[in-house]
This record gives sequence, structure tokens and C-alpha cells, in this order.
Amino acid sequence: MEARDDRRARAPRRRLAAATAVAVAAVVVCAGAGQRTTSAAGPHPLPIEQAAGADLATATRGTWAQVAETAPPPPPPPPAVEPAVLRPDAVEVPLDAGWGRRVVYSKGIQRVWLIEEDGHVTATYRVSGRLDQPRYGTYTVWSRSSITCSRTQPDVCMRFMVRFAYSFRGDNIGFHEIPRRRGVPLQDEGQLGAPLSGGCVRQVTADALVMWDWAQIGTTVVVVP
Repeated sequence: MEARDDRRARAPRRRLAAATAVAVAAVVVCAGAGQRTTSAAGPHPLPIEQAAGADLATATRGTWAQVAETAPPPPPPPPAVEPAVLRPDAVEVPLDAGWGRRVVYSKGIQRVWLIEEDGHVTATYRVSGRLDQPRYGTYTVWSRSSITCSRTQPDVCMRFMVRFAYSFRGDNIGFHEIPRRRGVPLQDEGQLGAPLSGGCVRQVTADALVMWDWAQIGTTVVVVP
């Protein structure tokens, strides 16, 4: 009896040892596969419906919550400017060219007018500018230099610069004498009236001096077709 009872006692112990070995083997397999177990009390990602009300200041990738507002979209690019159409020369002041004491610059005719407060035209002459800039509108002379040089081409210089606008790239636009590269003019006087400038408004020396004396800081400039 004692021998039979001993065998019965050892059988449950063998079954318990076998179950323990299987459990240990399962843990080893999981560890070898690179998996990680988490206890029931460990952190878990929030469901989407709960994440919607989560505190954004402590949000993590697991909560599905966005930490910062999305930046607004960039503004649309400015509309393209339709270049002026080159037109035959005319000495009459264009219509809708403003009022009061002002400089009127026609891109289509490539001519300027210096007009007094009472409407009297002090001077008018041909120039060389660009057809696509500056934009049409009313400007004010904001800077003057007796001599200056190109920012991108330092060997190109011009005198009697009267600045009133900016180009599409942010460069200054003004009235000035025909530029010179190492003392040689970039165009001759007979080419005035053609849009040959890189952005500014070129004038023969005598006319550049008239503009220099007449258009002080604050002078109105009206750009028309």
C-alpha cells in the first residue's frame, strides 16, 4: 500500500513539471522571435474615439492625437502681368494718368511726361524701359543716388538714379542715365523708345538731369500702358 500510494503522489508532480517546461519553452520562443509582452496594467494606444478628446500637450503617436495645428497653405502666386503692347510714339499725355504734380511713364509708348500741379507739361521725352514691369499704378519717389552700380553686374554703373518702384525679384526700379559698362554706354540715344532695359527706365544724359532736378523725394509717379 505504501509503495502504490507513493506512485500516485509522484504522478501529479510529473504532470506539473511537464506543464512548467512547456510554459518556459513558449517564453523562450517569444523572446527569440523578437516579440515583447506587455502586462495587463501596461500602456495601450487609445481608441480613435477616445483620442479625439485627449490632451494635445501630452499626446504621443500612440494616441492618434495631433500635437500642433497644421500650417495654413501658402498664399496663391500673384497673377501674371500681361506685358504692355509697344505702340507708336505720341506726345499727348495719356488718359487716366492721374492728377497733380507727377511723372507719367507710359510703358507702351516708352515716354515720360513731367507735369506740374496746374497740368502744364514741363518736359516729355523718349526712354527705354521694360514692357512687363513695373506694374501699372501710382508710386512715389523714395530714394535718389547721384551714381550707383548694378548689384548683379558691378561693372555696370549709372548716374542720376531716381527710384520709385521694385521689380518682381525685389530689385529697385528707377529713372537714370543710360548705364555704362567700364565707360561704354549699353545703348545709344537713337535706341531710346525701344524697351531695352533690364528693369529701370533709361534716359539720355540731358533728360536724366532734368528728371534728377525735378523729381525729389515724395514726387508721384504714375505708370500707364
